[in-house]
Amino acid sequence: MAILFTQYWDVLPGKFDEYSAFITNEYIPEVTKVGLKLLGGYYVAVGEGPRIIAVATVDEQDYLRKILSTEEYRTITGKLLRIVHKYACKLWVSSGRVIEEPYGIQTGAWKFNQYYNVLPGAEEEHYRFVKDECIPGMKELRVPITGAWRLLIGSGAQILAECSARDLVDIAKCIDSAEFRRMVRRLKKHFATDYSSRILAPTGRIEIPSLLSEMMKRF
Repeated sequence: MAILFTQYWDVLPGKFDEYSAFITNEYIPEVTKVGLKLLGGYYVAVGEGPRIIAVATVDEQDYLRKILSTEEYRTITGKLLRIVHKYACKLWVSSGRVIEEPYGIQTGAWKFNQYYNVLPGAEEEHYRFVKDECIPGMKELRVPITGAWRLLIGSGAQILAECSARDLVDIAKCIDSAEFRRMVRRLKKHFATDYSSRILAPTGRIEIPSLLSEMMKRF
């Protein structure tokens, strides 16, 4: 079962050039070396901050614990914290309610993430609603649900419905549709509390080097 490790931060004012060089030349190579599988870097285009989100995955929680306890990881994170603020992290596990494709890098994908808590006692009805209405509905709107996650460690809403799109235009058309508004109204009325959403734009810092690496293997 895939485990998602997400980190959040804002860049300190006046530190962007230093931050940009550090992320590309030090942070990404070092955390990859210690065993984190980086899947994407995003900035929050619409929604609450922090504005930068780094997404990685591991195969099991114990392996992640070993990575986070290494001297190499502590050192590189210490360097990061000197040029960012509002740092936080969360650990997510697959909800087991949605059949997902193998989770990997999605080059150039925009994300529309919805966060909420399920009302006590409404768990099964919520599952049927997601399975019968949300999954086919979001696919029809061209912003399919590509991940369903439950918060294991961290604060905030317990459910993450992760949707993917080719660009911002597809997301805008989706959320402006009558069908999407109907689904969200139904979700809030019958199944969920503390609903919020974010639109995430890919930074390309992780996806593009990975794509180039795969292309070079063919030569």
